Amino acid sequence: MLEWKILAAAFSALLVISMVLVGNSGVKDLFGGIVGSITDWMGGSTIPIPGGLGKPGSGTNAVSIAFYPPNFTLSPGYRINLTLGESYFQDFNGDVSADFQSGKISLKEKSGFSVSSPIQPLTIPTISISRLQLNDMRFSVLSSQSNIDNENGTLDIQGFSGTFSIQNSSIILSGNVTKITGDGWTVG
Repeated sequence: MLEWKILAAAFSALLVISMVLVGNSGVKDLFGGIVGSITDWMGGSTIPIPGGLGKPGSGTNAVSIAFYPPNFTLSPGYRINLTLGESYFQDFNGDVSADFQSGKISLKEKSGFSVSSPIQPLTIPTISISRLQLNDMRFSVLSSQSNIDNENGTLDIQGFSGTFSIQNSSIILSGNVTKITGDGWTVG
């Protein structure tokens, strides 16, 4: 009876030490990978796990959204990986800003590090955005349900999960959404 208590205590100590050394996000990545493998084995449906270890964004409607703001700032609130031109930034924790009028893109890390350059392709391969509202903006939405172009409209995107990219004059979101609404139309 004493042997299993020793084994349980050793496992608990190992888990606590690994959380301290690897950090909470590393442990989430470890368990997220395990959950992902189980999910794939069970047929691909997501398994909701407290603490956000499942797949982000529960959207089921595949879309591609392009919008053309004069300027835009993205503040994810968590660490992301991104590529700017030929440079790769891992665990970036800050703001991504594009000023299309002046042709500049800037990255400002919360630690104080910042980079500014002429606009060039930027890609964030995995991001979740709970809600994004755009007003008086040119945009296009392409999905299996619709193909919508608007020169000056309103767009309300909810539950987006996918890829975020900045091109020469536009921002493109490609992935899944829970719902998108505009002036007199809805996807999802």
